[in-house]
Amino acid sequence: MLPDVNQSDVTGSVNLASPKAVADAVCAILVRRYPGFDESVLRQGFIDVEDAFWGRYPGLLHCDTPYHDLRHSLSTALLMARMVDGYEASHGADASALGPDEGALAVLLALFHDIGFLRRESEAHMNGACLIHDHEQRGVDFMRAYLAREPFVRFADQAELIHATNFALPIVDTLRGLPPQLFVIGQMLGTADLVSQIGGRYYLERCRHYLFREFVAAGVDRTISPGGETIVLYATPEDLLRKTPGFYEHLVKRHLEEDFAQVYRYIAAHFGGDDPYARAMQRNLNYLRELIQRNDFSALRRKPVPLMPVPPE
Repeated sequence: MLPDVNQSDVTGSVNLASPKAVADAVCAILVRRYPGFDESVLRQGFIDVEDAFWGRYPGLLHCDTPYHDLRHSLSTALLMARMVDGYEASHGADASALGPDEGALAVLLALFHDIGFLRRESEAHMNGACLIHDHEQRGVDFMRAYLAREPFVRFADQAELIHATNFALPIVDTLRGLPPQLFVIGQMLGTADLVSQIGGRYYLERCRHYLFREFVAAGVDRTISPGGETIVLYATPEDLLRKTPGFYEHLVKRHLEEDFAQVYRYIAAHFGGDDPYARAMQRNLNYLRELIQRNDFSALRRKPVPLMPVPPE
């Protein structure tokens, strides 16, 4: 039975509200791609990330960031698995192919890429959104320890690839000197993070209700001028939405096209030439531009429920 369309991914085939459903879909992709693929470590990763976001993982408190919730991590991991499959389909058995261990590593990095937003037990007094500037490095630290065990101990240092999702760090600094297989995993990770967000069914509503709230909590809705004056960047949720097309055109698009070298093309390779994510992104952006032109956001009546243990009011 197909999932509720309101809970599903862009294809309508995977329930993003269910870690098990996403794990099943991801493992099915990798088993088809790599005959004999051992699902056990990857399935444990889905169990661990769910426990972490629900506050059941040792040393971590539950997720309190409604935009950077478990659904986003699951969506990013699903897209990464599809991109890995498309990459392998495009490279066959040549020297650039990834192989099962690298494919699983890529999915694990996608699954845990925002683990740094989760507060530690000593940080109960703070809001996880306040970790926005540090969450990539915190994610690296977590994943270095997480991977430092069999069968991925040799990949522990590649936790640094999480920095491919960090806009503040030049991608060349993150990927410099890496072998081609790890280089492309970093590019796909950065791509999956962006595309899974912008192509999401509730992207506009999630920005309006939840991303703005996180920005305010973190203080990144404003900045300080060289003269010491406070400059408000996003005065209201609608102001954030008005500036989103420019954010896409001047920053996201450059990352996808240049820094990440258009690795999004492996999405279409996975789907046999089709790219439902590209259509979903364009649909969201076109609709947003219509709302901006009309200066009327009242049509955004839906308020999606984040996948977190204590939904915000």
